[in-house]
Amino acid sequence: MSHPRPRIAVIVGSARPVRIGDQLGASIAAVIDDAVDADIRVLDLRDIALPMLDEPVMAALGQYAHDHTKRWAAEIADTDAVVFLTPQYNGGYPASLKNAIDYLGAEWRGRPGAIVSYGGQGGPLSAAQLTGVLQFIGIDLAETQPQLVIERTDYTPDWHLGDPDAVVARDTPALQAMAAELVAKVQDAANAQDAAGVQDAAKEAVVAPA
Repeated sequence: MSHPRPRIAVIVGSARPVRIGDQLGASIAAVIDDAVDADIRVLDLRDIALPMLDEPVMAALGQYAHDHTKRWAAEIADTDAVVFLTPQYNGGYPASLKNAIDYLGAEWRGRPGAIVSYGGQGGPLSAAQLTGVLQFIGIDLAETQPQLVIERTDYTPDWHLGDPDAVVARDTPALQAMAAELVAKVQDAANAQDAAGVQDAAKEAVVAPA
């Protein structure tokens, strides 16, 4: 862990003009902030506005050519854990989120992460699809995957949430458990890194001749 307190980023995966992901992201961030001792921030893909993947070489090489990629890489590198907030569109997660994932390589590997899905039935298909991708790129996924069921009565006439805090409150226990898992994973990674550093130092120690 590179920070005094774990830094957890909530990535809002939907970038549609009319959406509820930004409302949910803010409310989820507040629940996590209350649940654990960590610094929480929201990374909204609509604001970050990455173009469709335009890097000339594969992300695994780490040779980023564009400033928008370098800024995105820096945002993720500066976090200790990531929450992927995804809606369910036609049985999957949105292209905006897949695009953001595909931009990076090493920044994802080994990083603790969690999935929060939402939709009329909680978004189970998008969560399942996203799980496979995140496992493939090396995210250390939390077992707890909250699935927020959005009722028709939760919406206002303009298709926003009337009370996003109340919607999120229905899944507060699962979100709290997820947050605790993430913090534990961050601490475990920090302990392993410290132990590796001690071993390396011991190997390098040289006893001066008498």
